[in-house]
Amino acid sequence: MKRIITLGGFALLALSLTLGQDRINPSNRAGANDIRALRQLKLTDDQRKSIGTIRFELRKKIVDQQARIKTARLECAELFKAAEPNQSAIQKKVAEISQLQSQQRLLIIDHWFAVNKLLTPDQQIVWKKVSGQLWAQQKARAVRGRAQQHMHSQGNPRTFLRTPGAIRR
Repeated sequence: MKRIITLGGFALLALSLTLGQDRINPSNRAGANDIRALRQLKLTDDQRKSIGTIRFELRKKIVDQQARIKTARLECAELFKAAEPNQSAIQKKVAEISQLQSQQRLLIIDHWFAVNKLLTPDQQIVWKKVSGQLWAQQKARAVRGRAQQHMHSQGNPRTFLRTPGAIRR
């Protein structure tokens, strides 16, 4: 009986880890699309190496920018928690967050042009088509993710308590 329960527990653990893979790292699916897109470009070894370096640098900059955005959001939430919230300070912080988000988008645009500059004219035609498709897929995933997140938060009293200025008991 103990063996059956133990085996059942391991089976459930393995199943939950397998099903949870996409939630743990949703970029796995996006990565496969990126690889397919790069194959369509038929890059030379030098181009692959250069694009890999450019992408690595972009990822480092994005991580840094996301950390700044998250820090600013935390600071904004703290401003709301003050005994008497300062509207101008909150507005200034929200403007700072918007500026950081805008800078992050510009990093991605800079990356696109840096990659485009490395390509031959024929590859640039494919790059424009493929990168547009990847962008559309990424936006669709983001919308689905937000919708799922919204559905999971419906009826959950904890989510209300996380909002700035929420009344706590």
